[in-house]
Amino acid sequence: MLTDGLDEPHVGARRGWTLRRRFFALDSFGLLLVMIMLSLTVSALSVPSGAILSVIRTLVLGGTLAFALHTSGARRGAYAGCAAFLVLAVVAASVLDPDSQVGLGTEAIAAFLLISSVLVTVARRFVSHPVVTSSSILAAICIYLFVGLAFASIYAFVAAVDPAGLFVGSSDGTSAERIYFSYITLTTTGYGDFVPASDPSRMTAVTEALLGQVYLVTIVALLVANVGARRRRPAGDG
Repeated sequence: MLTDGLDEPHVGARRGWTLRRRFFALDSFGLLLVMIMLSLTVSALSVPSGAILSVIRTLVLGGTLAFALHTSGARRGAYAGCAAFLVLAVVAASVLDPDSQVGLGTEAIAAFLLISSVLVTVARRFVSHPVVTSSSILAAICIYLFVGLAFASIYAFVAAVDPAGLFVGSSDGTSAERIYFSYITLTTTGYGDFVPASDPSRMTAVTEALLGQVYLVTIVALLVANVGARRRRPAGDG
């Protein structure tokens, strides 16, 4: 019988589980973390190019997000909504020119809606954990990575609609460059090799940097400090 993982307060509680059991269980956020990293790797590929690569990236990301819905115990409505956004993203990637403003903008909107829907679903599952477990910490890390992907789609939309382009001297950048810029901004690494070209892109970067730092020093830090602790229920809950 598969467990939902909410009674596993210690790191390593699922040690010895088969991959199949982890795949079908709820709260398999460690496996989800691996799949997110795979999606990031695929996003950095440069061949094949053009529409084929765009479709491959979309399908790999879609598979990762589908697993995120499953392991978070999503409702049917969430599956339906994300399936619609995924179809829109695939159509945009395969029919529209990925280098055109319309193609880039449409793909960016679909990706943002898809990632945001899954992010909310994972967050709801994370908040529902009555005890802070190792799965809770992994879920929080997955949320952090999804935030980086969501902002990468925002940068793609800015690149599509802003006449000034996204970056100074390098126009809109590639998908890999936008994801790279998103994560070095989220972590406030700030290498300086890509510089926002206009106020919308600058303010988006500021927002992401602040959100990333506040998230790490509050949510993740509190979780690590309270592993095994039972969360307090609001007054009046039975």
